[in-house]
Amino acid sequence: MKVFHPPKDAIEAAVLKLKKDGVVHPNASFNFEAKSDLRREVTYRDYDLQIRLSNSPNEESIIDTAREMLVSLNLISKDANYSIKAFESFRSEIKEKFTGSWTSITPVMERLLYMLTAVKKPMRMVELGSFWGNTLAWFSGPCIGSHREYTADRIYGVDIDVKMTELAKKNFAKLSNSESVELIGEDAAKALSNIEGPIDFLYLEAKDDNCVNGYLQFLQQAFDKLPSGAWVIAHDSTHHDHKDELKSYLEWVRNKNNFSESISFDIDQFGMELSIK
Repeated sequence: MKVFHPPKDAIEAAVLKLKKDGVVHPNASFNFEAKSDLRREVTYRDYDLQIRLSNSPNEESIIDTAREMLVSLNLISKDANYSIKAFESFRSEIKEKFTGSWTSITPVMERLLYMLTAVKKPMRMVELGSFWGNTLAWFSGPCIGSHREYTADRIYGVDIDVKMTELAKKNFAKLSNSESVELIGEDAAKALSNIEGPIDFLYLEAKDDNCVNGYLQFLQQAFDKLPSGAWVIAHDSTHHDHKDELKSYLEWVRNKNNFSESISFDIDQFGMELSIK
């Protein structure tokens, strides 16, 4: 398992914002040695720092550094990239056309999700927990909208909330080039059994209050439909509210018998785990 942290300039900008906001002492500095959740004076898992990193003026450089890490691990070619112009146009389009409630997808996570799909270029994508469509939009961004970068075969968004799924359908109907998107309003386990493989990119966002190991259950159900080299992302992987819920999931994806590589992206207060089969 590897961990991606934002580059130094983004961290320094976030610490400066903490100082300006009066959250830490004017002489505070980032402490690479401090343990998790301990402010001595600022650490990676400091919640206030994570919030400011999530909406960083250095957002673009954070994601560029993340892409460079994927290149260094030979997970993508050195030429694999995303169009910054297409992303910015897509962001404006989503902000203008989509409606819905609060979302935990922060600005830096929006760009990370978009970049991952752009460099992977999956043809069959599935998100479990698509709700009103916001998360699915960033996940599928490079292959939908007015400035799409490539065309996917099929994009599935699944959510047990039928009302929110109907809202998601209305949102995607406002976008051009979204004919490959299919939104399903039913239980994720049931939907997975009916979705044919191969699935070369799976996004786990669905959470079940009655199932502590929901992510792991869904992943294991879909596992045989994931070809070698498939990517799986799990949102909220570093958030304190989901620590116990995701413990068994993270242990499983970080086991080399199951996945060849797993990377924790510690870029905001929620985090994301990328695992490569």
